[in-house]
Amino acid sequence: MDEDEMKEKGEQQTKKQLLCKRIYDSDEKLSVLNDLSLTDLNSFIPVVRSQIFIEALCHGNLSEDEAVNISRIFKNSLTTEPLPVKSRHREQITCFPLSAKLVRVVNVKNKSETNSVVELYYQIEPEEAQSTKMKAMLDLFHEIIEEPLFNQLRTKEQLGYEQLDEESFGNYRSGVIARLLEKDPSLLSETNELWSQIVDKRYMFVYSHKEAEELRSIEKKDVISWYTTYFRESSPKCRRLAVRVWGCDTNMKETQTDPKSVQQVIADAVAFKSTSQLYPSLC
Repeated sequence: MDEDEMKEKGEQQTKKQLLCKRIYDSDEKLSVLNDLSLTDLNSFIPVVRSQIFIEALCHGNLSEDEAVNISRIFKNSLTTEPLPVKSRHREQITCFPLSAKLVRVVNVKNKSETNSVVELYYQIEPEEAQSTKMKAMLDLFHEIIEEPLFNQLRTKEQLGYEQLDEESFGNYRSGVIARLLEKDPSLLSETNELWSQIVDKRYMFVYSHKEAEELRSIEKKDVISWYTTYFRESSPKCRRLAVRVWGCDTNMKETQTDPKSVQQVIADAVAFKSTSQLYPSLC
């Protein structure tokens, strides 16, 4: 893992500590691992086997009967009943309050790391498992802003699509649709796409085609309205979190934030989540 990947991993971990209801960071895992023994591991194995729930994907050069026979091998080998639905893990995500302007600030754990990293996270709405509209809007918005984003934010502090003509918008939309409908480059790629539908609990195995169909009805005014609703600071539905991981040589006096741009600085992630509402997560 290179330096940039390490920084990104640290920032992502910090964000997940705020977003995920249940998460264990590296320090927590290490504190447990240091006290584990082989006896503990051997004792844990039958506990795991007594609480198993399996979802599987058979994909490739095999018939339906062969896939069913493979599933029977697992059923016959595992003598326990499937884990009850209510006991299966379902992640929940912290729901930020309306108009939230949150900041989470941490220092790097590696005392030799001099670089800092910042991520601005916007929270929109819960995605419904059988809906493709929100995902279609996100993908189209990303396609439009990706190239001009850095230049526009650095020089004009506005997003590039605000001056976008209808022809260019149509080209962006057609580009996303074409990518969604293009044939997978390999069987592994297609398998991974199908498996992601199981992991995300959507079970929509023609998801790309449904999203492409949704995109055909999205117009420029829809994207502008969507942006105004979820990204414009004056909108009550604009909810954002700034995650700042400061390097060891950072001058903390220079990192002070304008109070007007922050509603709440999150000092204790656990306490913050304990008083927050939760979204059901697809993943």
